Amino acid sequence: MAANKKLGGLAGVTAGETSICTVGKEGAGLTYRGYDIYDLVDNASFEEVAYLLLHGKLPNRAELGGYIEKIKTLRGLPDAMKSVLEMIPADAFPMDVMRTAVSFLGNIEPEADFTRQWDIADRLLGCLPSMLMYWHRFHTDGVRIDTETDADSVAGHFLHLLHDKAPGELHRKSLDTTLILYAEHEFNASTFAGRVITGTLSDMHSAVSGAIGALRGP
Repeated sequence: MAANKKLGGLAGVTAGETSICTVGKEGAGLTYRGYDIYDLVDNASFEEVAYLLLHGKLPNRAELGGYIEKIKTLRGLPDAMKSVLEMIPADAFPMDVMRTAVSFLGNIEPEADFTRQWDIADRLLGCLPSMLMYWHRFHTDGVRIDTETDADSVAGHFLHLLHDKAPGELHRKSLDTTLILYAEHEFNASTFAGRVITGTLSDMHSAVSGAIGALRGP
């Protein structure tokens, strides 16, 4: 008789239930809110997908138009944010740049200032491309760019900031498709870790202070 296989860590433990995203349904595939990822890539924009994930349904034409206009108004960066981005080293990893920028944004634009959780998500959708491109262009080209454009899409806005001109449709669609594919991947490791920390009502300030105290010793 074969020995029972021992499971390690949290293998086999249910982390939670969600209707937002399913990875590997019936052995393969990726669905957002029940929609197959291939159908979304072929027929929807990233803004439609973002609305779907946040609100549980695809927007109608009027809702999509209003959502696009809302995101466009949220692209600007406060001067304090620009100063922080200028201080981040040029060789920093882009994900670290965005992590630092979001943490700082949380200090100057506290969550309590927003009435709904998805308003926070919309602010991030509007300004994350601006943050990354401001940092990149400042250190690469030595310029302080205007982070607001007339582009109707997040992809178009990002590429416009990168190249100082509106992108071609193929270029924009390629990035738009990439954003859709990365939009939601259910309970990946970082999401699960975040849920554990939040679920214990952990205070990160206290946790960091405790860690510093432990390093200092008695």
